[in-house]
Amino acid sequence: MAIHEQIDNLNIWWFPRDFCQSRFGEFQQSGTNSCTLISLILADKVSKAERFYHRVSNMPPRGLELFGNAMNDGNKVYHNVISANTPHVRNLNLNIPDAIAAIRSQHKINFRLEEWFYTHMEADTSSPMYNRNVAMQLSRIFQITLQVFQQAIGQVAPTQLFAAIIADSRTVMVTFDFRVSIVALFDSHQHGRDAGAVFAQCTLQNMDDLLFWFISMLHNVYSSRPALFEISFLSSQPGVAKHIPPAIKKIAGDLKKPTKNYVAS
Repeated sequence: MAIHEQIDNLNIWWFPRDFCQSRFGEFQQSGTNSCTLISLILADKVSKAERFYHRVSNMPPRGLELFGNAMNDGNKVYHNVISANTPHVRNLNLNIPDAIAAIRSQHKINFRLEEWFYTHMEADTSSPMYNRNVAMQLSRIFQITLQVFQQAIGQVAPTQLFAAIIADSRTVMVTFDFRVSIVALFDSHQHGRDAGAVFAQCTLQNMDDLLFWFISMLHNVYSSRPALFEISFLSSQPGVAKHIPPAIKKIAGDLKKPTKNYVAS
């Protein structure tokens, strides 16, 4: 169903154009602004799936099923909660806390993820090295955060971490699976006239490749060079937010510094 593309260490699957949030499932009419809901629901489903990831060269065996269910569930939540409660507002974009609250109001989903912490990153859109600079800065944020997360949780060895990236009014989900050392990205939007949603994955050590591809894809598909990236880290660890203060305060200021003077090495 999906077209597989390999770029160096990165594996990408492009789905048909009808397999995206605005064209798939019973509630597709709500898909215009459901990406934040879909991304969070997908991460929650992945966190509950036993050994979702296997090999970077193969799509997860349950990938198509979970992606489709997440899109339909996200669109359904938008239809039942957002559209129903704000009928006078069209195409309402959601932040992470509001999206989590909307999902948790639908008890059948049994949403278990908790937000760990939020940060943001500014980017110099005039830089000729924009793609490389932004990818490297995002990679730095993720690498530091993964280290802090594994230290902050303490004796309980964490297995997964999730990061919702919001840029140019689009939300995508990045998942980190420490058991198999895989990082993956799911984007439920339509990509051009011929492709629907897209899924990409590689090993954690090749995360730079994934992020450079993501930033390049935004430009190639949407002509988008976001000036601001909002990143929300989430975990299924109960009470995860309690582990933030001493661990993250030391680096939070650095994470939020603008990247206008950042130079790729």
